[in-house]
Amino acid sequence: PMIPVAHGGSAVAYRAPIEGAQASPLGNESFAVMSDPDDDIFVWLQNAEPIGLYCADETDGESLRACEQTNESLLAYEIGGTAVIPSLAESYVANEDATEYTFTLRSGVLFHDGSTFDANDVVATWTVQWDASNPLHVGNTGQFEYFGALFGAFLNAPPAEG
Repeated sequence: PMIPVAHGGSAVAYRAPIEGAQASPLGNESFAVMSDPDDDIFVWLQNAEPIGLYCADETDGESLRACEQTNESLLAYEIGGTAVIPSLAESYVANEDATEYTFTLRSGVLFHDGSTFDANDVVATWTVQWDASNPLHVGNTGQFEYFGALFGAFLNAPPAEG
């Protein structure tokens, strides 16, 4: 038999005039689709401050909610739901074994500094997380727990202690 030892949950509340309000089942509300017709400032309160904003190396919900507002991924979840939708990728296909994925990237995407988003940015982002010897593979804890759990071993990982 299984005995539950923890229960997670999320709750959100908005002032009545907030437009685009949503409650994400994953705790990743998208503030970019919300607005307050009475004010040009959007105020959000949460349980705690984000622990860090090196988003690829964060695991706590408070940090990940902040990361949701500042980063855009290849794929995303629909607003208020869990269906996977395109984001920086227009589409993707997987091989039969789901071990290789090919993404078609959106064109014309610009970073805040005006530089153009392309496949090199995707490779650089992936490499920083995967290659433990990359000088930018530091993060908050340097553990990159979600990457390791989803994709397995790191490239150039230091020997295990013990």
